Amino acid sequence: MGGQHKSERLQYFIEQLSRKCSDSNSLLDGILRMARKITRADAGTIFLTEGEELVFAYTHNDSLFSADEAYKHAYAAIRLPISKSSIAGYVAATGELLNLANVRALPPGVPYAFNESFDRKTGFVTRSMLTLPFLDGSGKRLGVLQLINSLCPAQGRVEAFGAEMEEDCRMLARAVSGILERTALEKKGIYGILRMAAVHDPTETGPHAERVGAIAAELYHAWAVGRGYDPDRIRHEKGCLRLAAMLHDIGKVGVSESILKKPGKLTEEEFAVMRGHTAIGASILAEDSGEIAALARDIALHHHQKWTGRGYAASGEEGKLAGEAIPLGARITAIADVFDALVSPRCYKKPWTFEDALDLLRKEAGEHFDPELVESMIGLEALLPSIYAVFPDKN
Repeated sequence: MGGQHKSERLQYFIEQLSRKCSDSNSLLDGILRMARKITRADAGTIFLTEGEELVFAYTHNDSLFSADEAYKHAYAAIRLPISKSSIAGYVAATGELLNLANVRALPPGVPYAFNESFDRKTGFVTRSMLTLPFLDGSGKRLGVLQLINSLCPAQGRVEAFGAEMEEDCRMLARAVSGILERTALEKKGIYGILRMAAVHDPTETGPHAERVGAIAAELYHAWAVGRGYDPDRIRHEKGCLRLAAMLHDIGKVGVSESILKKPGKLTEEEFAVMRGHTAIGASILAEDSGEIAALARDIALHHHQKWTGRGYAASGEEGKLAGEAIPLGARITAIADVFDALVSPRCYKKPWTFEDALDLLRKEAGEHFDPELVESMIGLEALLPSIYAVFPDKN
């Protein structure tokens, strides 16, 4: 196919990615999938910039795990300084592309070196590497795309990344940078709302919201895979849920600080006011339109419902739901929210262990929580510590 047709295909991909990917993880997964397809790369990683560091954001590696299992590796708390001493750091620092035929035989005199620690740890063998920057319109660095081991389609051996692959990836990186800017702004907006909520309720921090969003997203993923859902559908709905779940308690901005910060037990009248945060949150989110806003409204209104129907969605008895009548997103977020509250330290309690918190979810399956979703949550036990490593509470 000619260059024009290839450019058109890439543009179509970018448009679809922009429309379907509603959060950074699903976006990065899509970018990496396309970049690896273009280059026949066996593996790849995306780093995003945070201050003067590169933060590990997403990875694929066909030799070590399937692409559909990449989500399990999306919470590695890896950071690299933006300096010329590493390959990714050099690209971020200079804005230059590096196309290395063999990272174990680098040109003499270069300031960067190949870090073999990952290969030694996993048994993977890195040879060829293509690393390029994501830059915004003003040249500001947004992140780095690193592709590893281009595979010859005939023999399957590792070969160097070709000049055409290099140019196609440049085109992809330029187009994707605009979407990365947009998602960063959306996330900044969500954090602005969360900071407003935190003024009223100190427990509603950014890390708490990030953890609830991440747990909800991975819980949905496990549940949907178990039901045999299409992978594209899972990626899209998972991304929407991650963002929507972060706003589950936004209605607390409408509850008096004297109630939210009261150290002792609430009176019946005070608890009725507290319950009203669900309806307040739904009314706040009703001002926005779109798929994520609609999902966030459902979650804000219904995340305190109970499987047996003894939960609440307002100050009074109105709006109570039970079982599968409770929106799926709210049922998922309820589990994520309670789990995080249990394992997080509070002024009135010590943090529970993950094991004890999961045991409580088991006991409440069929009472407070959807039993099928609890089973999916139990399956995330090995992944949960990684989420807490990436989104720790800030002192």
